[in-house]
Amino acid sequence: MILVIDVGNTRLKWAWLTSAGLTDQQSIVHRGAKASLWTTAVFAAAQTPERVLVANVAGEKIAKTIARQTRKRFGLRPEFVTSSSRFQELANGYLDPALLGVDRWLALVGAWTIARSAFCVLDAGTAVKVDGVDATGQHLGGLIAPGIHMMRESLFARTSDIARAAVQSTPSMAGVLANNTVGAVSRGAVFALAGLAERAIETIEQSAGVRPRLFLTGGDAGMVATALRSRGEIVPDLVLRGLAAIAAQPRQPT
Repeated sequence: MILVIDVGNTRLKWAWLTSAGLTDQQSIVHRGAKASLWTTAVFAAAQTPERVLVANVAGEKIAKTIARQTRKRFGLRPEFVTSSSRFQELANGYLDPALLGVDRWLALVGAWTIARSAFCVLDAGTAVKVDGVDATGQHLGGLIAPGIHMMRESLFARTSDIARAAVQSTPSMAGVLANNTVGAVSRGAVFALAGLAERAIETIEQSAGVRPRLFLTGGDAGMVATALRSRGEIVPDLVLRGLAAIAAQPRQPT
């Protein structure tokens, strides 16, 4: 068995790769939480893995904690995965492939194992990442924007009238166009991201010559999906699927 861990900016997700496939994703909020809370959840498993693969975009401090806990609990050194220039037919489109965020790269790897054709990935987390791939597996590049909560917090923190009106609003999400400030800010953020996805899909289709499949992942994927005109497939564990695909590859000699 192999333990795969996806450390995002806010949440940590993990699953086990077994002979039967990938287990259901589990997750816990690590941002602002005591390390003992999330380390207990992840490392209290009764089974001992053969390997531990990690995708981390949350910084060096949490990486050191994971390394320490992996050695202590399992007697293993974790493998921190980085972006590469290629996975099978999938080609990293960045000028410097190593600079593509590992979460974005692994989401592409995970989506490629499902689609094997043109696709678009929208990862709706703390930050929102959109990436496109054509039918040959060529990564066309991507976009990054603030996530829903970051947009809301920015408006409330950097305006006075909107923040004051939001405090006095009666929260209601009825209808497409909101009749209160809280709803207007929330829906504005959701529709902004949906529009970003729709524009990306159009661009990918123009480049690839075919309509791409749309994969949505991340904690806010469901909210964005409700505002889309295009049909999207929500795959919550897309990054973990990418890690599992990397883990299944023959290991390079060291």
